[in-house]
Amino acid sequence: MWASTRIRPLCLLALVIHAVAVGSTELPTDEHGDYDGSDLIEWIRSHPEGDIHPSVRIGRERPGDPTSINGLFVSSAPGATPIEKGDVIAQIPWDHIIHPDGKYGKYKFSSCRAIYNLAKELNLGEKSKRAPYVRYLLSQSSGFMPGEWSAAGKDFFSEVLGHGELPPFEETWKNHFENEWLEECHGNEDDEMEKRAFWLTSSRDEDTLMVPIYDMANHNNDPDKLNTLSYKPEKAGDAFRFVASKKILPGEQIYNSYNRCNRCSDVPKDDCETFSFYRTPDLFVHFGFVEDMPQSWQFDPAILDSEDSSDDDTEIEFCLERNVVSGAIETFWEEDAMANEADVEWLQVQLKRLGKLNEDKKRLEKELVAKKGAGDSKKMSQMEWESIWRYHDALSKAIRTGIEASDTEDSRDEL
Repeated sequence: MWASTRIRPLCLLALVIHAVAVGSTELPTDEHGDYDGSDLIEWIRSHPEGDIHPSVRIGRERPGDPTSINGLFVSSAPGATPIEKGDVIAQIPWDHIIHPDGKYGKYKFSSCRAIYNLAKELNLGEKSKRAPYVRYLLSQSSGFMPGEWSAAGKDFFSEVLGHGELPPFEETWKNHFENEWLEECHGNEDDEMEKRAFWLTSSRDEDTLMVPIYDMANHNNDPDKLNTLSYKPEKAGDAFRFVASKKILPGEQIYNSYNRCNRCSDVPKDDCETFSFYRTPDLFVHFGFVEDMPQSWQFDPAILDSEDSSDDDTEIEFCLERNVVSGAIETFWEEDAMANEADVEWLQVQLKRLGKLNEDKKRLEKELVAKKGAGDSKKMSQMEWESIWRYHDALSKAIRTGIEASDTEDSRDEL
């Protein structure tokens, strides 16, 4: 149960497309020079079980604008029709999905075999039976997720997080490749295609499935904008279905939710087909972006206390939502996870520390950011720097809002 004080995402994951050739085949583009996925659509429709709604458009939100995000949209071309509630947006045959073979299970959420199979397809390139999808995947940029960052980027992000005091906690991201791929899956540290497959899977798969077209939909949990449901195969061999949950008009974006079943959502249990319970920090780890409202946060003042670290009673949990009328950010607490006086004091210490980093931002940038190119052990890239500060600002805002919404006497006195 969630109690008031009150608080909801419109989070746009920009799928960055490189206009590159893979082998001898270039990515298809529209009249604006933007990738249009026409090869993927034709390939999927060529299968007896494949279907892509005729109104689906792949491209940029603002065609021809290189600063605009890529995603799925309803075409606004003359004669284009809406996608109606219940319409199939995409039905992807099993043969067109990159999957863990017979090891697939609807309730299985990770698979070494799926990553190995993706690496195999990437190595095959144009010789792959899934070449249109492989071509697209090989065009994707990398380095967006904290686990991919340079040593300097990781070290500074750890400093922002208080070296383990604030989420996301280091065990979930700092050595993610080493722990998940090298140790658990016995991967090859020197195989660059395996590494690429690991990070593509981390950021794009639906549990153990790499699903073309579906993985192009951007994230949004705003109930007024989220407009789809997805249905995983019941068993190996079945198709994946992506369906409209409401009418989607020409020109509107087709959104997915990457954490549909998180603690802050009001989604019916029957709609929790993809079983994603990520909070806002988890999305940053796995996708490299900070979601817009609504957001889901959890803090634990005792996380570094060896005696209390396993005690759920020390956790603070709340949801942040944007009021649709006023635009103000509101907080909803879980009734048994509201901040007490000691929690507020701890949050104030964290907020002060984050504020001090912000005061030193210009000096830190000169010391820690490479002038151009990728980062290394001493300098991080500009992209890493900017990504860390986007998270820093969201984290600071969440903590500040939690303090302001607290019912404790100390917080009212302080603020």
